[in-house]
Amino acid sequence: MTTKIELEKDFDVENPVFVEGLAGIGHIGKTTVSYLADHLDAEKIGELYSHHFPPYTIVNDDKTVDLLRNDIYQIKRDDGKDIVLIEGNAQASSAQGHYEVAENIMNLVEDLDALKIVTVGGYGTGDVVDEPDVFGAISSGSTEQYEGIGIEFDHDVGQIVGASGLLLGIGKEKGYEGVCLLGETPGFMLSDPKATEAVLKALESILDVDLDYEDLDEKVEESQEVLKKLQNLQKKQGQDKKEGSQDLGYIG
Repeated sequence: MTTKIELEKDFDVENPVFVEGLAGIGHIGKTTVSYLADHLDAEKIGELYSHHFPPYTIVNDDKTVDLLRNDIYQIKRDDGKDIVLIEGNAQASSAQGHYEVAENIMNLVEDLDALKIVTVGGYGTGDVVDEPDVFGAISSGSTEQYEGIGIEFDHDVGQIVGASGLLLGIGKEKGYEGVCLLGETPGFMLSDPKATEAVLKALESILDVDLDYEDLDEKVEESQEVLKKLQNLQKKQGQDKKEGSQDLGYIG
């Protein structure tokens, strides 16, 4: 195995929108797409495994272990607006691996004859904000179709690292319409439910779905307090280092 997709059953979708959200900053990609899977009664279809994922396993509550993987789901809808999701707890740990995983996912997108690619990730700013922005980028065309749904295209984001960016770029070369949503997050290695909620609200419009945010409300309040404490601690440590460097300069 280098990278492989194992399907448990055949897909039963027509011209779906393909949505990707993998592990990354603020856990926004994975958390967002997992939330969609849980709240839209998604059916698991298969898994993606790769030797390019980090070399460890996940220990479950029952003390069994699982390899790192990305899970693949389908959502069959009566209105014909089907959705395929891929979410997971790992991305590749090398440049070569990132490309290999993205190319395997794009092969799946092509096999499904997807209409559009939507990728989700986080963008670290170092600041805790009460109302996180959702920064957007597209593969081609105009951003006008996304106006009025909470996506900010007037930003200074210069690059998109990992699957979220590569899928959009490779998709562009293959003629696919695509959009990337990046939730504004401080950048700490913690889940950021507030940014996740902001991205989910934009996705509601893109996917034409209705979501219940009750499960997120309490997590949002808790996480904001934790993030603010971490930011204050970080500022204090930075100030201590600055004062320490001044003292050393004086002694030297």
